Amino acid sequence: MDEPEKKKKRPRRVTTEPPPGTDPTPAAEPDRHELTENDERLKAEKPPHY
Repeated sequence: MDEPEKKKKRPRRVTTEPPPGTDPTPAAEPDRHELTENDERLKAEKPPHY
């Protein structure tokens, strides 16, 4: 009995070319807020709203 041929695994996602005029190596975004900025607001919201 012959072994069935195994298919090569291909990536599941499609790779497309970037739009013209875009930067291939963009700069990192600056920090927008502090890590503890919303702590007081989150503690005040009881019970959570559904």
